[in-house]
Amino acid sequence: MKLHAPAADRNKQPILDVLRPLLPKPALVITIAEGSGQHVVHFAQYLPHVTFQPTDRDPDALASIGAHRAEAALANIRPAMTLDAADSTWPIEYADAVVCINMIHISPWSASEGLFRGASRVLRPEGFLLTYGP
Repeated sequence: MKLHAPAADRNKQPILDVLRPLLPKPALVITIAEGSGQHVVHFAQYLPHVTFQPTDRDPDALASIGAHRAEAALANIRPAMTLDAADSTWPIEYADAVVCINMIHISPWSASEGLFRGASRVLRPEGFLLTYGP
């Protein structure tokens, strides 16, 4: 089931405009709480040199990410994986960037704390965490 979020359509290009100069070379980017999958597909279309690992904890979101990914047929999007930002361990070894869009303001505080803990563990020394939301 492919989900659609109007907010994702509105903010995907401004977020891409920030990401593009930060990712000038091949990189692995983890998207946390990816949601519908619209963001990761949009980013992957315009950043073909970047590999994206979408994640979410919600089974409906994971199914939607899979549907958007299948429709886009882009080689630089990995299959979505289950990840709860609040968990003490993440099923990812490393990343060049962690991107979290529209999670912090709607999730329990433990998810935000987990996001910062997890990002500090998986990010390479030159990596960065990008957050977006109200």
